[in-house]
This record gives sequence, C-alpha cells and structure tokens, in this order.
Amino acid sequence: MQITQKIVATATAASMAISLFVPMLAVHAATNPFAEGGKAQQYLKKTGEEAGIGTSASAPEIVGRIINIALSLLGLVFLGLALYAGFKWMTAQGDSKEVDAAKDTLKNSVIGLIVIMASYALSNFVISQLFTATQ
Repeated sequence: MQITQKIVATATAASMAISLFVPMLAVHAATNPFAEGGKAQQYLKKTGEEAGIGTSASAPEIVGRIINIALSLLGLVFLGLALYAGFKWMTAQGDSKEVDAAKDTLKNSVIGLIVIMASYALSNFVISQLFTATQ
C-alpha cells in the first residue's frame, strides 16, 4: 500500500509540474521571429554566406555530401552494434558461449568501424581532389 501511495504522489507531482510549464512553451511558440520585416531571414542568409554554405552546389559536392551522410549513418550502425555487444556481454551471466559471441560481435563491429573510417578518409580525399580539379 505504501508503494502505491508513493507512485500516486509522484504521478501527481509530475502532472502538476507539467501543467505549470507546458503553457509557457505555448506562449514561447507564439512569437514570430519573421514578424520584423524578415530580419531573421536576412541574418540566416548572412550567417550561411559567412559559413560558406551556399545555395548552389557542384556535382562533386553533392556526391561528397551523400557519401559523407551514408558513412556517418554506418558509423551510427557501429555504435548500435557496439552497444548491443556490450549489452550481450553484460547479460551473459558467466555463460562462456554468450560472452564469446558478444566478443565476436564487438570485434567485428570494430573491424567494420575501421573499414568505415578508411573509406570515409578515402572518399573525402577523392572528393576534395575532384573539387579542386574542377575549379
């Protein structure tokens, strides 16, 4: 009975806190940064130009971006595999077969990461050379 009372008290406190702070988010969302004659848009454009981010891109730039995005996503896959292997290892409870399987998964994911990093470096080099050769 005491645990139920704690759960009810925690849920009540959480709902009260949410009901206090959610209206503030709605008020903040009602402000329009573009209401001042497009000043925000001008600042964004100026910031993009200073950062070197333009609206036009050449073919090597587009291909390079696609390759970089794909390889970055593969890096996330490595992270997921490493977390999965670590979880398997921690929950093996001393079973040597499960520990070995987790070690193999971790080893293979590290090898995959090395391949991904090498291909990332190689593609960056090739794309940068193509970009400088076409200009």
